[in-house]
Amino acid sequence: MSIQPASKTVAVVVPLSMSDKLTSDEELSLRHLVHFLEKYDKYFIAPQGLCVDIQGFKIKYFDKRYFGSAFAHTKLMLSREFYESFLDYKYILNYHLDALVFSDHILEWCNADFDYIAPPWIPHEDAPYKSNGMFAGKVGNGGFSLRKIESFLKVLSSKKYNIEPKSYGAHLPMAKSRFERLTLQGKRLLKYVKKFNDLQWELRGNRHPEDYFWANRAQHYYPEFKIAPVEVALRFAFECVPRYCFELTNHTLPFGCHAWQRYDRDFWEAYLLK
Repeated sequence: MSIQPASKTVAVVVPLSMSDKLTSDEELSLRHLVHFLEKYDKYFIAPQGLCVDIQGFKIKYFDKRYFGSAFAHTKLMLSREFYESFLDYKYILNYHLDALVFSDHILEWCNADFDYIAPPWIPHEDAPYKSNGMFAGKVGNGGFSLRKIESFLKVLSSKKYNIEPKSYGAHLPMAKSRFERLTLQGKRLLKYVKKFNDLQWELRGNRHPEDYFWANRAQHYYPEFKIAPVEVALRFAFECVPRYCFELTNHTLPFGCHAWQRYDRDFWEAYLLK
């Protein structure tokens, strides 16, 4: 697909819930954002009809079906509609209100020229996904993530098959009977029908969080999609086991973090804006 060059570098995007009230921790998250990234364009992502008026923030409204649950939010973050609404920008920093930012290094991360960078899911015995290969060792959590608009739209506009028809069935046991062979052949032929074997077909059946898709599936649809390696992503942000991550970065604080109050809040207390 052809996309016109963006006229601006980055916008900070803050998804809201169905409520117009913020918790004390959400207010703290917002305080960090305003303190360190005040000079950048900032947007609330809100459901139609929600009234929010906070100085320094613009609002982009989306249908209510995209709000109210993690599953609904995943639908929004896997929609072309969302990314097309930010075509004026080369990047967005997706900033959930359980994230914190600690410096104004956002342009340096934009200049690193990755398509997707986020807190890595560090393998560790105290990590919730410690041995889950779909997450452990991957980059990374979408709640504090830098995303290149053009590349995300290239993924979501891909015409590639979800499963290459010729290879369908290779992982299945050898068909023994004539009926089994004919059934497999029929299913393989059906895979040539894009309606039943393309990106949208996969997304309709998706039950994973949206960041799972970007970490595991985006490169299938757009092989040039550049995800930051784990060691680089660690300098960008931490999520769980922050003390261990801090050791891995030689006691250097990252650009930001996600889910700080869920994973070892005590660690982050010293770095909170009072």
